[in-house]
Amino acid sequence: MNNLYVGLVLVVGLLATVLLLRFIISSPGKSKELFAAIDGTKFSREKDLKEYEFLYERLKCLYEENTSANQRKQYAKLGLTMTFIQQLKAGGFVNLNLLISNKDQFKQLVDLFDVSGIPSDSESVIKEH
Repeated sequence: MNNLYVGLVLVVGLLATVLLLRFIISSPGKSKELFAAIDGTKFSREKDLKEYEFLYERLKCLYEENTSANQRKQYAKLGLTMTFIQQLKAGGFVNLNLLISNKDQFKQLVDLFDVSGIPSDSESVIKEH
């Protein structure tokens, strides 16, 4: 009977220890800081947030509804044609010929996704002084 009592105490103690450790490890006090973008998208790393906001500002004109002369100038500034953007957003590239004929537009679009133009924190500190 004495061995049964010792075994029961060990099992209960071990179980309590495991539960306590699990509670400590998963406690909400250690939650990660989240960074929110302009549009509400959340990121766990500030670097990801900066890249997203950089691309968001650069590319948001592609999804603005009006097709004013100003917007056409923005497309031209990005190096993209209105036809390419319309195909990209809605029509798609229904055949291989159409896809290949737009290869330069795709290259330009890929270049727009380059985030190496984001100033680093050290560069922004230098510019402030």
